[in-house]
Amino acid sequence: MTSKTPFGLITRDLIKMYRLMLFGRRYGESVIRWYKERRIPQLPYSSMGEEAVGVGTCYGLRADDWVLPSLRTNEAYWTRGVTVREQFNAMLGNVKSKTGGRETSNHAAYPERGILVGTGIIGSQIPVAVGAALALKRANKGDGVVLCYFGDGGSNRGDFHEALNLASVLKVPVIFVCENNGYAFTAPAAYAVSVRDIAERASGYGMPGKIVDGQDVLAVYGATQEALQRARRGDGPTLLECKTHRYVPHCPAEEEDRPATVLEKMRHRDPITILGDALDRDGRLNKGAIQAMEREIRKELDESLRMAELEALPDPKTVFDHLYNESAQSMGL
Repeated sequence: MTSKTPFGLITRDLIKMYRLMLFGRRYGESVIRWYKERRIPQLPYSSMGEEAVGVGTCYGLRADDWVLPSLRTNEAYWTRGVTVREQFNAMLGNVKSKTGGRETSNHAAYPERGILVGTGIIGSQIPVAVGAALALKRANKGDGVVLCYFGDGGSNRGDFHEALNLASVLKVPVIFVCENNGYAFTAPAAYAVSVRDIAERASGYGMPGKIVDGQDVLAVYGATQEALQRARRGDGPTLLECKTHRYVPHCPAEEEDRPATVLEKMRHRDPITILGDALDRDGRLNKGAIQAMEREIRKELDESLRMAELEALPDPKTVFDHLYNESAQSMGL
């Protein structure tokens, strides 16, 4: 890394990016441990190894931009300003969660921070993002953009192909971000994807498709900024394929059966180390500052979970609230 960084980033920006990724890593490690200790009931899906994607795409977005995270895009929440305590409230399903215990942390919406709600169905968020982008275009109140995240598996569903076609036809301001970590559960993506690079599919729908080094947060940031500029000009959508790595099993309930040699190779390109080493070489971030970050992050995680654990659980009688036009009581429920 030289003193000059893309799109006018300064040292403060790079250090913020580093901290966001480090926070994501420690969050992922802590949540898996707490799940195994039964302090957290929600099955976690870690983004460890993929931190550069969420941070690089969301860093510097405007207030009128929207994101629709995937199952693993944890860093999108932090980068958009969601607190870890809010996420723990969702994980525990307490009364302070956004919907009073009805959402999970990876399918939560924070409209005040430009985050749309997702679903548990793979790929279903992609056409929703196109609809949101169409709404922005028709509102004609600015040039906001929607970013939609999904994995390599989501690119095989009909939702993906129909959504990309419609987005291109209507030239809506949306960026499709494929977090391609090379595996669906334990099956290599090559077993189910017909092309070498998912970005190739963009040409069939008349939009740019770009392969991005998903382990390099600055490469992700730069590619996103180019796609944002295109969308804001009214030139339509872009597909970004961020080649990345998942360092842990699909979820804690699954055994790791990927080859040890593959896992070891992944670790050679850690997104946090790549940026951290570059900052250290340039004298912008030293080990003492990193150690201070570590202490702050661990304290914030520990205290946030303790506070979330103190909150009450919802009254079971409210389970039907917001589901029916009539009150549950009047229907005898």
